[in-house]
Amino acid sequence: MEPDSLRRVALRWTPQGKRNHGRPKETWRRTEKRELKNRGLTLQTAPATAADRSNWRCLAVASNTRRRRED
Repeated sequence: MEPDSLRRVALRWTPQGKRNHGRPKETWRRTEKRELKNRGLTLQTAPATAADRSNWRCLAVASNTRRRRED
């Protein structure tokens, strides 16, 4: 992935300021962190794992299969 690609920027972006009090909003980044944690990965290890396309494909297929069973 290119250093200035939108996907890479979105993964690294941290907004300024604070949120209002109350329940934290579900963000894309928090959702990604939770899904990566379920696969035993972090934001730091995911790019290296994704570089191995066959391994990444296996993780994605396993994740989709698990979601269908939960529904």
